[in-house]
Amino acid sequence: MDIWERIRHARDKALEAERTERRRLADADTRALQDAASVRLATRQAVREALDDILDETSDPEAS
Repeated sequence: MDIWERIRHARDKALEAERTERRRLADADTRALQDAASVRLATRQAVREALDDILDETSDPEAS
């Protein structure tokens, strides 16, 4: 596996984690859970966007 494949794999994992956090945020029933999910979501999104920038690609977190 070359470096670009590894970066793409890491981006895809971050994208899946971002989708998971979006579900957690939607399912959160307390303010504390919403806040925690929101912070995790922002972190996952930043990682995915940075990897997109490195790859010069765009991934869609809304696509399944």
